[in-house]
Amino acid sequence: MADEKDDIKSVAVPVQIRDAAKSNDTNVITSAELIKETTNEEAAQYLSTKSVDIEYVDLSKATVNKEILNLIPEHIARKFLVVPIALTENTLTIAMVDPQDVETIELIRRKTGYEVKAQLSTQDDINHVLDQYTGLQAELEEAIEDADLGVEKKQEVKQVNEEPENENAPTARIVYSLLKRAVREKASDIHIEPDEKEVAVRFRLDGILHKKVSLPKEIQSAVISRLKILANLKIDETRLPQDGRIQLIIDRRDIDFRMSTIPVVTGEKIVLRILDKSVGILTLDQLGLLGDSRVVLEEGVTKSHGMTLVTGPTGSGKTTTLYALLGQIINPGINILTVEDPVEYRMPGVNQSQINADIGYTFASGLRAIVRQDPNVIMVGEIRDKDTAEMGIQASLTGHIVLSTLHTNDAAGAMPRLIDMGIEPFLIASSINTIIGQRLGRKVCQNCKEAVAPTEAEQQVINGIIADMPDKTRKEMDKSISFFRGKGCGDCNNTGYKGRIGIFEVLRVTEGIKKLVLEKVAGSTIQKQAQEDNMITMIQDGIMKATQGLTTLEEVWRVTKE
Repeated sequence: MADEKDDIKSVAVPVQIRDAAKSNDTNVITSAELIKETTNEEAAQYLSTKSVDIEYVDLSKATVNKEILNLIPEHIARKFLVVPIALTENTLTIAMVDPQDVETIELIRRKTGYEVKAQLSTQDDINHVLDQYTGLQAELEEAIEDADLGVEKKQEVKQVNEEPENENAPTARIVYSLLKRAVREKASDIHIEPDEKEVAVRFRLDGILHKKVSLPKEIQSAVISRLKILANLKIDETRLPQDGRIQLIIDRRDIDFRMSTIPVVTGEKIVLRILDKSVGILTLDQLGLLGDSRVVLEEGVTKSHGMTLVTGPTGSGKTTTLYALLGQIINPGINILTVEDPVEYRMPGVNQSQINADIGYTFASGLRAIVRQDPNVIMVGEIRDKDTAEMGIQASLTGHIVLSTLHTNDAAGAMPRLIDMGIEPFLIASSINTIIGQRLGRKVCQNCKEAVAPTEAEQQVINGIIADMPDKTRKEMDKSISFFRGKGCGDCNNTGYKGRIGIFEVLRVTEGIKKLVLEKVAGSTIQKQAQEDNMITMIQDGIMKATQGLTTLEEVWRVTKE
């Protein structure tokens, strides 16, 4: 067979990984251990420098010849996380997360009859090649063909009652395939939507819903029942909404699915929010909080007391920002407590508590208990009512740093919202240090981005936005401003976008704003004063990120429009 290495590159670059580099003893670091903790390219490259016999191979954009791929059966490849990538004469090159696993290498040698050369790759990259065995549609069609679509509903319910590990149950295979593929494609949500003639399955990728597959109407009740069993919900309750949670290990990662059902005219619609615990806590840099906005925010959270609020609509990344702020201030000398619904990510060194409304443990009661735990920093997942707001403000006035979220459209609207809840203006003015307004925008695919000129109408709008920027920020912007877009490629599924980035405004509560709060003015008046105090607005921050090639003008208009 000819040598096939479509888009596959072997490298051995001496990249230093902060956490792994703390140990100079190469004997205690194995590829399996390191990749388990951090499945990224730099970790694999770092490990490749620890052994002269191991090379790192980048498979993120690789397409492997089908004849080579079939040399290792799919079930073996998935079980041992090993994929064939090239064949030269009598040597088969394979990629593994643990190329020091001699037993698996010997198994592959016996199965294929070839000499085996093992290379190191990340789990995400190996999953990229594993997905080339079969597509999601083909995988589901095979499971659907195995199912008896003519069975009665009672039999369907009995069928999905098999244990999750029973891969031979067709409905179990269908459900697991959907969940697994959504995790691998880095979807944030799965929507299962029954229609008159089919069941549509959509994934939310980078904030936008994409239809992935259609399931036959005949297996609708079986699939829904299977998901309900996994989430420990009532199978026979179809008239009322239900909420549950599914915990699975997919690709050696702990994944949580927050599941919600609601009755619709064609059955029950299900939405699953995906929480990947292995992703870790993002930093402020990774979120896209830079420049003067970053300075203002850090000043607010490092004061001895006071409240920092994060505002924005549902799905704008508010909780992620709260975690990033905790990561910024955490240290062994302070006591940090949180009350959340739910606890989305575990943070070592932080005492996290989850509310349970069914037993009366709410944000307000949890906050009331937390203040008796000698905290330095308190994080409240969300301010939903007057009681929670009052408790948070009182805690911030008595020597605590308080972090929380609030559902408003922008930073300036937070204080009028609290006044509407019944909080006294003088308490608001005295307690709040900083308010963040944010949205999530899609990032331009760095693999296919190209420069693009705005239209004449857009240029006029852009010029006006830049003219309103603070003098320092306006002077720092490059005179020759460029904008970009993604042409579309295999790396971004031809969307032109890959990943997301935050677009922010950070409002410092100045003396001028405190005065306006006491006068109970509208949010628009507070917004105007904040801009006079040199606040960079969300749309200005978006334009700056667009000129840096991080996002597109279209995306800025989409996420910042009123």
